[in-house]
Formats: sequence, structure tokens, C-alpha cells
Amino acid sequence: MGLSKIYFGILALTLAFTSQACSALPTPAPVAAKSATNQSSAVKSESSPRPTAETQNILLAQTQTVENTPTPTADAVTVTVVNGDLSIRTGPDLSFDAIAKLQDGETVTVLARSIMDGWVQIEIPSRAGETGWISIQTNYSIVTGNLLDLPRIDAVEWNVGSYLINCTPHQMIVKPGNTILQPQSRVWFMPGTYSVYDLDVDGQPVAANLTVLEHSEYNIRKDGTRKQWTCQ
Repeated sequence: MGLSKIYFGILALTLAFTSQACSALPTPAPVAAKSATNQSSAVKSESSPRPTAETQNILLAQTQTVENTPTPTADAVTVTVVNGDLSIRTGPDLSFDAIAKLQDGETVTVLARSIMDGWVQIEIPSRAGETGWISIQTNYSIVTGNLLDLPRIDAVEWNVGSYLINCTPHQMIVKPGNTILQPQSRVWFMPGTYSVYDLDVDGQPVAANLTVLEHSEYNIRKDGTRKQWTCQ
């Protein structure tokens, strides 16, 4: 009986010690959770690869190419002179003074267009920095490009007229316009081309043909009989 008690006491102590040792061991992490975490990291790594140095250089080159691309501009409008020379005038009308010429075959760049249809502004080739106007409504010019792309100049300082002085004792009529010039009279005219007829001679013959320019005076010294008179 004494040995049995001792045996059972030792067995009870051994079982108690084993139970405490088992409870002290750490609980292992679930295998499934760890596997899911590794899979998530792998997916993230595959979907967002880290760019290499070569890839960064290609992207930089593409960006620079887009930024340095120039903005398209409208083509220049030009006029080429054909079939003879073309007068350059101070304004967009035949009544303005001719101040220079474009030679046959010469090509110039157009700067602007006028509200007066058929006239364009150019730089005078022989006078750097100065501009003038040419007509494009004749057979002396060929236009290349779209005139509507050019700026339009609406306000033009109109030309200054000139005077016709009738130095004769005869009454005259000036055409076009049918303006009467009394003897020894002085009448203002816009620049242009005129014919002067003598009303005091049968048949109303031509006394003068005039091209009137700006800032000038024109004396009509002969009547319809070709007799010459002196201006007073």
C-alpha cells in the first residue's frame, strides 16, 4: 500500500508538469492566412512593376517630343506679277498716288487686305519698312494662298484731292462727273483720270486729258481751239 501511493503521486506530478508545458508553447499562425498574404504581395508586385532606367528614358523622350512640337501656322499669301509691271499706291484705290512698281515676274508676301475688295497691302521691296497697296483685280497679278486668313484693315486715311484751274476765258466741263469749270476758276477734284471739254466751241472738243494725283494743281491753259492762255 505504501508503494502504490508513492507511484500514484509521481504519476500525478508528471501529468501536471506535462500539461503546463503544453500550455506554454506559442500558437502557430494559420497556414491559410499566411499563404493568402503571400499571394496578395505577389499580385501587387506583378501589377505594378518598378520601371527600369530604360523605360524612364523612353517616357522622358516621348514627353519632350510632345512639348516641342510647334503649333501649325497659316501659309503665307503671296502675289506674283504677270503680263507687265504693277503699280504700288499709297492707298487701296486707283485715286491714290503710285509711289513704286513691282516688276513683271516679281513675287511679294501680302501683309493685309483692305475693306475695299481687290486691294492688298505689301512691303515695298525697294524701301525697307515702307508699305503700299496693289490691286489684285486685274490680269497683272496671281494670288497664292487664302486672303481671308489675313488681317483686314478697315480704317484707311483717304487721299487728299487736287485743284484744276481753268486759265482760259471759255467755260469747260470735266468728265466723268460733269463738273463745270467757269473761266478763270479753281475747282477741287479727287485724284483720278479726267477729260476736259470746251463748252464754248462747237462740237465741245477736248481741251485737256488729265491724270490728277494728290496734293497738286493742274492749269488748263488751252481752250478747244488749241489757243493758249496765261493763268492769272
